[in-house]
Amino acid sequence: MKHAVYAGTRNLYEQMVWAAKSLVANSSVDVVHFLVEDDGFPHELPPFFEVRNVGEFAERTFPDGGPNAGSHFTKMAMVRCCYPELLPYVDEVLQLDVDTVCLGNVDALWEMDMDGLWFRAAEESLSGYNPYRADAYYNVGVCMFNLAQMREDNAQERLVSFINTVRANCVEQDALNYYGTMFQRIGDLPVRYNENRATGYTDDPAIQHYVGYADWTTNPNLPRREYLKLYRDRSWDEILEMRDG
Repeated sequence: MKHAVYAGTRNLYEQMVWAAKSLVANSSVDVVHFLVEDDGFPHELPPFFEVRNVGEFAERTFPDGGPNAGSHFTKMAMVRCCYPELLPYVDEVLQLDVDTVCLGNVDALWEMDMDGLWFRAAEESLSGYNPYRADAYYNVGVCMFNLAQMREDNAQERLVSFINTVRANCVEQDALNYYGTMFQRIGDLPVRYNENRATGYTDDPAIQHYVGYADWTTNPNLPRREYLKLYRDRSWDEILEMRDG
């Protein structure tokens, strides 16, 4: 089965729906997981969505007082390191940030070889950020996770320990890059599946990621903004018709 996951704070719930609409319209995803902070989700969703309140889990796993407490990376972002536990019956899952929009079919992501990897992600070849002097640094805003391999390697324990003991600029992304590189568990993802300022742009994009745009919901000059508007304004009935068509 094809699984995808979004995690977000309550101020991002509406944007999560926009992003998920674009995914559903451009894939044959079977289950979409929303990891949120509340028992009730205030927006309509199709029946193949699973919503789970992980707010208390996040607070317990990443306690206040740690080196990354107060970071602009929220605890709901940090739970990306905990998918092996939070999605216990899922072996592979497509992780998508809330500020993404799918532009074309992305089913090929679930067909990629994940043998021996923790994740596949696109290299940030333009950011200049590489705190651990590795051969490459990867953006996990769009990321295919191999949760089965992560469980086998006890990856979650290592990643959570990193976040709770090391001050990091990009917190969970730094943790995933640090240990993923150390254990040679990272595979490359074509840039077309995560176009952004850090990874670069292509002639045949499949996913646009608005990393670096704090005003990405309102900025009239966003790249490929017309796609964001398209999916934001469509009802779920229309989205499902696009998918079936």
